[in-house]
Amino acid sequence: MPTVVLSTARTPFGRLGGALASLAATTLGGDAIRNALLRAGIDPGEVEHVIMGQVLQAGVGQAPARQAAFKAGLAKTVTAETINKVCASGMVAVAHAARLINSGENEVVIAGGMESMSNAPYLLANARFGYRFGNGELIDDMVHDGLLDYYFDEAMASQGARVAAELGVTREMQDEFAYQSHARAHAAHEAGNFAAEIAPIRVATKAKGKIVVDALPIPARERVPVPGGSVWNHVPPVNMTADPARYGPYVTGDVPATLVDRDEPVRADASLAAMAKLKPIDEGGTITAGNAPGVNDGAAALVLASADYAQRNGVEALATIDGHAGAAWDPPYLALTPAMAAQKLLDRMHLKVSDINVWEFNEAFAAVALTAAARLGLDPTTINVQGGAVAVGHPLGASGARIVSAVVQQLRRRGGGLGIAAICSGGGQGDALLVRVG
Repeated sequence: MPTVVLSTARTPFGRLGGALASLAATTLGGDAIRNALLRAGIDPGEVEHVIMGQVLQAGVGQAPARQAAFKAGLAKTVTAETINKVCASGMVAVAHAARLINSGENEVVIAGGMESMSNAPYLLANARFGYRFGNGELIDDMVHDGLLDYYFDEAMASQGARVAAELGVTREMQDEFAYQSHARAHAAHEAGNFAAEIAPIRVATKAKGKIVVDALPIPARERVPVPGGSVWNHVPPVNMTADPARYGPYVTGDVPATLVDRDEPVRADASLAAMAKLKPIDEGGTITAGNAPGVNDGAAALVLASADYAQRNGVEALATIDGHAGAAWDPPYLALTPAMAAQKLLDRMHLKVSDINVWEFNEAFAAVALTAAARLGLDPTTINVQGGAVAVGHPLGASGARIVSAVVQQLRRRGGGLGIAAICSGGGQGDALLVRVG
């Protein structure tokens, strides 16, 4: 049974320590789920399973996807799992959800990703059993678990610069693409093209960690597979039932709040001259803070269902998930893997590059998107037409779901067609997802 997209929703993306920094990753994820459900217009009790990507899970607490599901108001009978495939996590969540639906195991699944890089903790290795002598070292979890190549003990940005040099991607090419990313993203915001993607969020300024809403989510009805009988006839006492008043991230009423309705990292004043003045991250390299994405917070979610469910219930299907492919190569060569995965997907689906109307490549660095375009024979001006991660941000676990949603909404604006979202991930892997509208 084909998998269709009933809705997409994402938070705006925030800067490190910026407008969303007070919100936990699971709160951002929960809000993306809540808004995706509102947009889908279905009974939240219809949801059977949740899959959310997250990379920086240290200190977040047990089962982050389950936390996000509860915060969104989903029932205790909804199962949940968390995916970590570094930057591809949110996309792989969508692919896994589609497989569950295609196999007939589930009819309605929510998939996406979430990350609060602002809240990534510092770690103290060896502290459990103490230090006999000398100093301990604080380890930045954001770097250690998210941005560092395990196999070479080196920042991926450093590797990216060497790979860019090997593949002939110059500093000037990267800066030009990064500038265009900001210009396109700013233009997309001004034109209202992100309205179908972004669900604005009111961040409480005094009630730390809370989101201000007009009405609290109504707890979804429970789905008991086989009512009655010796297995399901359990009624827990009130003090053993999860209490939304304790863990819920929402408040109502006249509560001071800051409205966030745009991606915070987008620079309307970006210029090539300013980018050219930035020092490379490594001496002699070409990757800078200007042609790489920032460190960001945000979440994205899609409501997915079987085509049969949508038809039976009279729910509009925005798009169909037609296929997924993964690829892997030597860990430093992130820049090659999105094109590898995309070509593998094209071959599997008996399609040509020219058959694809919308291309989204995650801008892990500008050099990655440029390399993907070159390998597939694409004009760089035809990819990421509303900007990419260099401009809008790259919350690690959320980016894969964001670019899938972007493909869906762009295809709908153009009146249909085929689109591919492709992304690289730490460890030298790549993923691509094929989306069809019409």
